Amino acid sequence: MCSCADALKLEFDKVIKPIQYYNKSEIVPENILALNQQIKDADAFVVLTAEYHGSIAPGLLNLMNQFPPNSYAFRPSAVVSYSKGRFGGVRAAMQLRSFLSDLGLIQVPSLVAIPKVEEVVTPDGTTKDESLLSGLDAALDQLIWFAEAIKLQRKNYGLRCVDCFDDTNLGYKGLPYKNKKWS
Repeated sequence: MCSCADALKLEFDKVIKPIQYYNKSEIVPENILALNQQIKDADAFVVLTAEYHGSIAPGLLNLMNQFPPNSYAFRPSAVVSYSKGRFGGVRAAMQLRSFLSDLGLIQVPSLVAIPKVEEVVTPDGTTKDESLLSGLDAALDQLIWFAEAIKLQRKNYGLRCVDCFDDTNLGYKGLPYKNKKWS
């Protein structure tokens, strides 16, 4: 199953504090709870960013910061960046890879950068650029490989991201198989 979270369609009408900072007496907005569940249910992520002034799109950071690291942890991600310039957003992509790692996401080796996006991608989102299509194929193949491998690891060891972090998301508790004796 593949699902997509489009920040423009999520109806964030105000800056919302991260879900982990709500206390038990506060009501977390339904759209935040629904998206948090969608994130937790995902096996992998493709994260797309434009480059703004050499950095990650601020709306993307705002959206992803609404959720705790344990919602993302131990899942692979692929980064796709774009810009109107000749570098395809690679400066934003490098920052994004670091940010995603801090959330506990595992990066696939391939990175897709789309330079001069308005010349390569049509307004309806299609392209005939063979280089871009080849790069996307490589990144998606790696993403699927990592997703299947990590899913198998979770099945074999019961690894769930909530097993590794305490409720405050500040304390790492260790992996569930850490003290297992290997034969």
